[in-house]
Amino acid sequence: MVVPYVQYTYLHDDNLLRLSSPEAAQAALGSSKLSDNVQSKVGGLRFDRMISRQHVMLDASATKNTFDYFRQFDNDGRDLKADWAWVLGERFSGNVGYIYSRSLTPFQNLRVLQTNIRTMDTKYANAAWQLHPDWTVRVQASQFGLSYDLPTLQPNNFTQNLAEVGLDYTARSGSIAGVQARRTTGRYPFDVVVGAGSLNNSFTQEDYKAKIVWLYSGKTKLQFLGGLTQRERNSAASGNGFRGFNARVIADWTPTGKTAFKANLWREIGGVNDVDANFALTTGASVAAVYLPTAKLRVDGLVDYERRNYNGASIITGITPSGRRDDYEKASLSLTYSPTTSLSLVLAVSREKLQSNIANFSYLSNGISLTSRYEF
Repeated sequence: MVVPYVQYTYLHDDNLLRLSSPEAAQAALGSSKLSDNVQSKVGGLRFDRMISRQHVMLDASATKNTFDYFRQFDNDGRDLKADWAWVLGERFSGNVGYIYSRSLTPFQNLRVLQTNIRTMDTKYANAAWQLHPDWTVRVQASQFGLSYDLPTLQPNNFTQNLAEVGLDYTARSGSIAGVQARRTTGRYPFDVVVGAGSLNNSFTQEDYKAKIVWLYSGKTKLQFLGGLTQRERNSAASGNGFRGFNARVIADWTPTGKTAFKANLWREIGGVNDVDANFALTTGASVAAVYLPTAKLRVDGLVDYERRNYNGASIITGITPSGRRDDYEKASLSLTYSPTTSLSLVLAVSREKLQSNIANFSYLSNGISLTSRYEF
């Protein structure tokens, strides 16, 4: 099935650039204005087809973003997703895919108030071999690439290669217990200049984790993935590594056919494109809810909290801020109305807050958006 589609979004954000105050905006841009309206026009094509037992999906789109006030950030985006879910015989299955995205770098990611286009692409392949009705061997490999057009940010360009192998036991109830080992290598082609010297953020990371998927009941599912993570920066630097427990717990509860809840708890190291650290230790929790009052209405809510601890990660001695702490909060609520199978309208509100012990890093942002989408 081939489905062309168009989408239009009108967004108002009262702190689009994620700045700490009007004074900070005045100092950075010569204007104290923080808010702006953004229009996004999308045209795309979606392909979804079963070919015998093979499932092929493709979604390609182009986006034009225009700003009412900060017109220097007008940009054109491109997105592509392709996936082949393959099956071979009775015991082998897997996926091969590619994901590409070219868009304006979100302002909360890097505090650079210039037009900065980032390109991300992921190539992946995985396979599962059912050795026995109860036992399955899994392998996967992927490559992720990130690059920036802005010359001053190109030292943050990098590629990441991942290889993983796992073994799962599936009980008659459908619950799963397993183990997995993963090795990740990250390569930064450019060094970062630090004072009179330079630093390269290339790294190697290994993860050894246990996996549990517990089908507690027809309405409740619990998932756990956790174990030892160790990460080392390849260049010699003081305090350049991490070794510790990482885990994520996910709970899904569907009390009725019209309501569903998902909760996440995690303690993980996450990637950070920064001069003084190439990752931070994050602990967080989130709760998402879905309510379907009618066949044409859907309500989604999300509350997310995360603490990012840069101390003890890959901090380089002598570079500030070596004791950085960030507390990130986000809440969102959306209402989707689908009068027909082809048309959907989404009204969404959101609030985002970052509190940091580093001056001028904190910000508060509120947004409201209206999105319409039509599939032909």
